[in-house]
Amino acid sequence: MRIWCALGMGLLVAACGKAAPNAVPTAGATAQAPQAPQVRIAQVGGTVFAATVSGPGTVAARALEAMPGTAAPGAKAANAGYALLATLPAADAARITLGASAQIRFPAFHGDVVVGRVIRIAPPKAGASEVEITLPRDSRFAAGQSATARIVATGAGTTMLAVPPSAILGPHTGAAAVYVVDLASARVQRRAVTLGEQTPDGIGVSAGLQKGEWVALTRVDQLGDGMKIAPVGPSQ
Repeated sequence: MRIWCALGMGLLVAACGKAAPNAVPTAGATAQAPQAPQVRIAQVGGTVFAATVSGPGTVAARALEAMPGTAAPGAKAANAGYALLATLPAADAARITLGASAQIRFPAFHGDVVVGRVIRIAPPKAGASEVEITLPRDSRFAAGQSATARIVATGAGTTMLAVPPSAILGPHTGAAAVYVVDLASARVQRRAVTLGEQTPDGIGVSAGLQKGEWVALTRVDQLGDGMKIAPVGPSQ
C-alpha cells in the first residue's frame, strides 16, 4: 500500500512540472502592433514666389516723342524701337503692375527668350486689356511679328506657396495631390492641390494648401488616407 501511494505522488509531481499539452500562448506574447512608418515632413509656406500671366502679342514700332515745336510740320516721327502689344484677360491684367518683368518668346527666333518690362496697361475693354511691353534693341524685330509674353504678376493674390517636388503625387496626371500631416494625431490626409510653376525653390501650389500646414515628403506612394505615421522633422 505504501508503495502505491509513493508511486502516485511521484507521478503527480512529474505532471506538475510539465506544460499543459494544449495550452495556447496569449496574443500579447507573440504578436506586436505594427509600427507606424517614419515619414519626413516639411511645413508649407516657407517660400513664396510670384505667379505669372501670359498672352499673345504683336510687335509694333514705337515713335520717338519729339519736344513740342522741334519737329517740322508733317515730318515723320523717328523710330524709338519696338514694343510688344500683348492682349490679356482683364482679370489677369489687373494682377500685374507697371514695371513688371516679362519673358517673351518669338516663334521666329527658334525659342529665344527676350526680356522686357510693362510700360502701359490699357483700361479693360470687352473683357480684355492691352499691355505694352518694351523690347530691347535687336535687328531681328519687325512690326507685325507674333510672340507670347509671360509677365510676372505681383499684385494682390498672386503669390503661391511652394512645396518640395517629393511631396507631390501625380504631378503630370492633372490630378495632383499631397498628404497633409495632422501633428496632433500623427495621421495623414490626402488632399488634391492645384499646381503652379516649378522653380528652384519648389513646385508652386495655388490652391489646396494653407501656409503653416505640414506635408509628407517621403513614402508618399505608400501612404493611405488616415494612415498613422511617425513624423520626422525636416533635415537641417
